[in-house]
Amino acid sequence: MRRLADLLLRYKEYALTLLLISISLILISTSNNQQLRSFRTISVGIVASVQEAFSWVPNPFALESENHALRQLNKDLSTQAMQLREEAVKAEKYKAMLGFKEKTPMKLLAAEVVGKTIIQLRNTATLNVGSRDGVKEGMPVMTERGLVGRVVGLNDRYSIVQLLVNVDTKVPARMLGSRNEGIVTWEPDGVMVMKYVPTALKQKKGDTAVTSSQSIFFPENIPIGVIADVQEEQGTLFDRIIIEPATNFATFEEAFVVLHNPDEARLKLEQSLIEGESRRNGGGRNR
Repeated sequence: MRRLADLLLRYKEYALTLLLISISLILISTSNNQQLRSFRTISVGIVASVQEAFSWVPNPFALESENHALRQLNKDLSTQAMQLREEAVKAEKYKAMLGFKEKTPMKLLAAEVVGKTIIQLRNTATLNVGSRDGVKEGMPVMTERGLVGRVVGLNDRYSIVQLLVNVDTKVPARMLGSRNEGIVTWEPDGVMVMKYVPTALKQKKGDTAVTSSQSIFFPENIPIGVIADVQEEQGTLFDRIIIEPATNFATFEEAFVVLHNPDEARLKLEQSLIEGESRRNGGGRNR
């Protein structure tokens, strides 16, 4: 309080002037004198004209509020644009799948991938269809681009697919161009390979590998991939054919279950022969 009194004493002329001006303004604004009313009207007009003349001068508070609103609008528009792009990509995928389903003679069941692994030795995917949808164990799974794998487990609502990128997967395959046949498998070093093709049967890069009629579980002529490289395996009579998969396992989100049942008579006959051969080999060792 004392500091305030000292300050007023130091600047008493300015304080007195300010006080007198304030009192004058109060008296002018409350007076009903005709001349003062005219003066107030003129003053208000002058002030309004000055404000209009300097209206182009930016208000920092208004600018900050406007910038905040614009940033929020830009954020909302960016989110909407991203959602629209995502919807457009999905629409293209569904269009391609629908076109493929209409053209193929195979009976297909569309499904969404709800879970998958692609960085392990034994990779699988989970589909949102199961036995109540007509899925059975052993049925092939594919996209419009090519083979994905086959169903190895299911319940009424979901199916587990053993992918091609799984070291336990073995698919009998044939080259479209050369007609040479072999077995496509996934190796632990992360490469898809077609094996047991004799070196004498020359292979060309770019030739397409498809499922062959030798397969029990897969209908023939489903694309698997294309030849990326041909390597001669030292000490053998076979080539090591590197296959680039037709399906992108990192990005596929939808697939078809091929409602294909293997020939039961053929399956039982081949299994009985394999089991018989296994027993004979075991008996020979025991003797």
